[in-house]
Amino acid sequence: MIKSIKLKNVATYSPEGVQIEELKPISFIFGGNGTGKTTISKFINDQKNDIYLNCSLEWDNDQPLKTYVYNKNFREQSFFKGNIPGVFTLGKYSVDRQKALIEMKNEKEELRKTFIEEKNRLKGIEDKIDKEVNRFKETVWDLLYKPNKVDFKDAFKGANYKETFKKRLLKEYQDNTAELLAKEDLLFQAKTIFGERPHAIDLLPLLNVERLKEIEELEVWETPIVGKKDVPIADMIKKLGSSDWFFAGQKLIVDNICPFCQQATISEDFKKQLECFFDESYKGKLKEVVRLGDEYFKLSNNLIFRINQLEKREELNADTKIDWSKFKTEIKLLESRLNETKKVMSEKIKEPGRKFSITLLTDLYDQLNDRIIEANKAIKSHNEVVNNFNISHRHLVEGVWRYIIENAKLTIESHNKDINGLMKSREILKNTHAQTINRGFQLKKEIEELTIGTTGIEFSELEMNKILESYGFNNFRIVSFPENNNFYQIQRADGSPVESTLSDGEITFITFLYFYQLAKGGHTESTVNERRVLVVDDPISNLDSKVLFVVSSLLRKCMHEIRSGEGNITQLILLTHNSYFHKQMAMVAGRDQLLSDTAFWLLRKGKKWTILESYGAKNPISTYELLWNELKTVETESNIMLLQTMRRILESYFTVYGQFSEIKKLPDSFETIEEKMICKSLISWIHDGSNDIADEIHLSDYYEASQSYKDVFRKLFEINHQLGHYNQMMGIKEECYL
Repeated sequence: MIKSIKLKNVATYSPEGVQIEELKPISFIFGGNGTGKTTISKFINDQKNDIYLNCSLEWDNDQPLKTYVYNKNFREQSFFKGNIPGVFTLGKYSVDRQKALIEMKNEKEELRKTFIEEKNRLKGIEDKIDKEVNRFKETVWDLLYKPNKVDFKDAFKGANYKETFKKRLLKEYQDNTAELLAKEDLLFQAKTIFGERPHAIDLLPLLNVERLKEIEELEVWETPIVGKKDVPIADMIKKLGSSDWFFAGQKLIVDNICPFCQQATISEDFKKQLECFFDESYKGKLKEVVRLGDEYFKLSNNLIFRINQLEKREELNADTKIDWSKFKTEIKLLESRLNETKKVMSEKIKEPGRKFSITLLTDLYDQLNDRIIEANKAIKSHNEVVNNFNISHRHLVEGVWRYIIENAKLTIESHNKDINGLMKSREILKNTHAQTINRGFQLKKEIEELTIGTTGIEFSELEMNKILESYGFNNFRIVSFPENNNFYQIQRADGSPVESTLSDGEITFITFLYFYQLAKGGHTESTVNERRVLVVDDPISNLDSKVLFVVSSLLRKCMHEIRSGEGNITQLILLTHNSYFHKQMAMVAGRDQLLSDTAFWLLRKGKKWTILESYGAKNPISTYELLWNELKTVETESNIMLLQTMRRILESYFTVYGQFSEIKKLPDSFETIEEKMICKSLISWIHDGSNDIADEIHLSDYYEASQSYKDVFRKLFEINHQLGHYNQMMGIKEECYL
């Protein structure tokens, strides 16, 4: 069965298009001329045509069926262009065969239902699988990818979409055997390995402090430097404890003038004693202290300079391995301690005879060098990674995924358990479904074999001729073509071909009878039992009341078979512009009913494009205005349609709307017998309550003067002072209300 039809960018359908959805076994599509009905039937009949490139058709359960379309094209192509292909239908030769065929068809129908049920169950399992896969995909994306996407971006390359991440995760779960590392270790490695390719880093030079240590450890700083002891003046200098003062003053003696009192008190003997006291040994020791002090000053200044240079270099290095927050604090402490030591040494130089204590900086030196050593270890590790970058990168990616799957272990195991259960159920149902399909093919073959000899084109020939004779079409018959028994020919009573001498109404009637037989059978024996969809587009054009009755009856029979599940026709899509025909076909048991197997649509023509209106199970073609519209366009239709339309208007306006309770007295208002008879017939139809076209079919033989009925119909409104309503509904403006 056709489930939905989309018409887009073709004929009167806009680029946005319209979609006829939720089609039912019996679907009515009503629309005036030019609204796009025939486009629908043409599309269904020829979907592969390029002009329907933007159109689409959806089948129930994705099972396309054979479609038989009756429209203007069918009427033009089926007849009078050569011999007519025969229609194979089931005959009645063998009761046993017929019974066997019915049983097989019933089994086939049950198999079809089982097939659909199994297919739906399979789809249900597939939906559950898809739902579980999507749930798992969303879960691992939110719990695992999002929190780690920044830190481990490189590990997720090629898996940075939900679907690819899910697939990679499941693959890693199966294959990954890497060592499980803590996230902190992975992050540490990621700083070096992930991102831009790292470069080797030069090792940091150790601080050259050995000579500084040696100078600091010398005893010279704690050993007083004194003069010669066996000099007479030595005891006095020792008692005064001012050898440094004497040594400094010695340098200032000019002639015999004392540098302190500026008197000529310095004798030559005193000078000689001073020179003996401050001999070369004293001067050598003092010179050594000065030299050591100078050396220490230079070495310490150079050390601070090199440390500053190192700091500047590392500030520019994004991969620095030193903890500069601690290192800088220790450097400031070193600088302070060095300044203190230099100050002590300066004091020693000024006062070499005193003892001074030098604070050793060995621990501070070692602490700084230890930090450099630790940094160099990290640098060496970094450089090893650089030298083996590709291997390290691969190992780190494996390590990251190992960490990820470890965190996802329970989620993955639960997912795999659910999926495996669903997969197992699907596999079992697939096998059962395959058996159903195989039995269906086998049964189809058995039906085809049993059908051979039970079908033939003569049954359709007999059926069509029977209908023609029943309704007075005696001047031509449908016969088997003499030269090919599988073809038909339309012949006169004398056996001559009719060629193109039939009227439009006769052509329409014959082609519909042929279509009806084709809908029940097929052009070949193998297609007789195919399930099919019928599409009927305006089948009542140019038909008189008798033919209209036959066409309606045949279509009603199709609808009954569809609703009861008989035969091979599963769906009827009826398109028409005639509200009377539409109404008659839509009524069930003489009235409109809301049925679950029936749906209605209206096609309207906008300024440029077709507009679709859906009404569900409610028939929209039942309004009072539509009856008047039908009356205005009934000129070319049959009398029976004219009379039925007028009857319904009178019934609606004079009875249903309660305008007049004594409607039976209306004929007495007319003067002529003919008018009274016509009025009485209209009124009697109202009270007869008939709604079926078959009940009034005989009237067309007695009342041919449609204009007389129209005149009486108008006078009914005029006599009852309702001419204004008549004019309004008929669109007549020149007459005023009475």
